[in-house]
Amino acid sequence: MNAFNKVISFYDTNIVKLFGWKHLPNSETNFLFFVPKTYKGETVTLDDGVTIQKGDRILEIHIDNANLKNLDTNYSSIFIMLKDELISLGKLLPQKGYEDYKAVLAVTLLYHLGERAGFTVFDIEDSLKRKMVSVGENILRSALRKEKEDKEKKAKKRIAKKCLISRDKIFTLERYDMI
Repeated sequence: MNAFNKVISFYDTNIVKLFGWKHLPNSETNFLFFVPKTYKGETVTLDDGVTIQKGDRILEIHIDNANLKNLDTNYSSIFIMLKDELISLGKLLPQKGYEDYKAVLAVTLLYHLGERAGFTVFDIEDSLKRKMVSVGENILRSALRKEKEDKEKKAKKRIAKKCLISRDKIFTLERYDMI
């Protein structure tokens, strides 16, 4: 691991500690962290008709970047891990203390996977924030990419998007195994 990668890894690890991100209970892979939040963005209506507005309780999810080296990170494997983590979220949301969480939010470069899994995808409203988040995500992505992937292809610069899925849709996805 080169010095740049060590700095990025150190930064990532400390963000997790500083903000108290936790792995999802019952996760077999520890692919995602979650953190309770209050929604601060513009009012949005999700594909299933649920409206999310400023002040609503949400869970924000983040990929455990440090754990990626232990996981199969090809496209189909990431999708399967996301599906499994959404099922874990579906088991968490009815529990005491999580009943009032209306949706799950991810800000990610992998919004195509999120959309396929049932998230509604939105552009990040503020152009400066969109650029800053996208640059940060692309730096993190390139720093943490496995060496094999590095040799096979050069990373495209992508734009991050905001992805939201309602708690009700998570329950539906799990019940009918729609993803």
